[in-house]
Amino acid sequence: MSKTVRKYFIYIGILVIVTGIAVYFILKNDPQAVFDAMKNCNIVWILAAIGVVIFTFLIEGLIITILTRMYKRNYPFYKGVLNSMIGVFFSGITPSNSGGQFAQAYTFSKQGVKITNAASILFMHFILYQIVLVLFGGAVMIFKFNEMRGLTEVIPIFGIDFDIISLAFVGFAINTFVIVGLFFLAFSSKFHNFLIKYGIGLLAKLHIVKNKDEQVLKLNTKVETFRIELKKLLQNKTVLIVTSFLFLLKMILTSSVPYCIARAMNLEFTSSSQIIALIDTTSMTNLVSTITAMIPIPGASGGAELVFNYMFGGTFFTNATPNDISALILMWRGITFYLGLIIGFIIFISYHESPKKASLHGDAKTLLEINIIHLEEEKGEVIEEKKSIMHIEPQLLTVEDIEAHFAALKNDLSHQLKQNEQTLSEQEDENKGKK
Repeated sequence: MSKTVRKYFIYIGILVIVTGIAVYFILKNDPQAVFDAMKNCNIVWILAAIGVVIFTFLIEGLIITILTRMYKRNYPFYKGVLNSMIGVFFSGITPSNSGGQFAQAYTFSKQGVKITNAASILFMHFILYQIVLVLFGGAVMIFKFNEMRGLTEVIPIFGIDFDIISLAFVGFAINTFVIVGLFFLAFSSKFHNFLIKYGIGLLAKLHIVKNKDEQVLKLNTKVETFRIELKKLLQNKTVLIVTSFLFLLKMILTSSVPYCIARAMNLEFTSSSQIIALIDTTSMTNLVSTITAMIPIPGASGGAELVFNYMFGGTFFTNATPNDISALILMWRGITFYLGLIIGFIIFISYHESPKKASLHGDAKTLLEINIIHLEEEKGEVIEEKKSIMHIEPQLLTVEDIEAHFAALKNDLSHQLKQNEQTLSEQEDENKGKK
């Protein structure tokens, strides 16, 4: 058994153990009452909740399909759905959802999409997701944060009542920092150089960052890729608008699942209006997701259940008992997390284009290497495009224009890549020396 396979088994083991502990604490007071609450649910609303989640899987597949058709026009929708479900499975069993994109990149390669184009697709997916996530979270923070705070419980820590919903603000700030920071890094060379010199440099001196060159390489690659992929999205406004809308729809639908389950259990909301109740539930679930995204455990297991309990276990419902909340938690996690995990696993083991060897035997390039290769290809394509333009319409370009184009190209696309090449070359020399 390879080291990579053992790693995945460890992740799955952690997921199973932590989930088991969480379920034990959820059921320990009165398991029969919890099961009775689940048994007495309105099956129509439960099926509606399941249907909503399955629909979000199709939306995610459609997003993947739209982005992929920027490179492969005949890429079929069903392959986009299968690819996205493989991503759901690997994201669910790895800490902080770190394994999903790696598996998807190699699924793309087996589906006939160049792996460097796959890196581009996945990075555009990341950009769009982060932007919509911040905008959606920002709307909840502005319009619903204080209201939701009044409906939640507090956690007593060392004798101090800790306001758990404040963690949602921390999570929102982190998400905002990621996307805003990338914008600044991509379009401000001064900020970029400052971060490398005083940020990573200082962390390296404090021995917080072990390999400074590797971290600089990762940062430069991510920033350069962000700049290129954002430019592509801005040049394809239809793709940008449609996929952004689909991301927003997916987030709203996913966050509405607890509403369907609550209706199935005949729980009464604080608001008498069902529309307001739906908006409140969606807002609260978004805050739960914002907090659980910071939990570095596969599937945020244990933490997700705990946070959900403190968020919805206060006065959000007027007639809910602790056993009702426990039943709500079990059904919410089962439908929104474990359902996707099971479907993704079935697709992974049965789909002939799933990346079994590439993702499980460690014989594939890392996403960092793929992104570096992708950047090199982007640079080459732009150069060829410039040459083609000059060949077809030489009368439109003066010598000064040509020199200006190549100077801009060099400064815009090649500066960081040369640093990447140098770092990789040094690492290869070191490896050869060790051998």
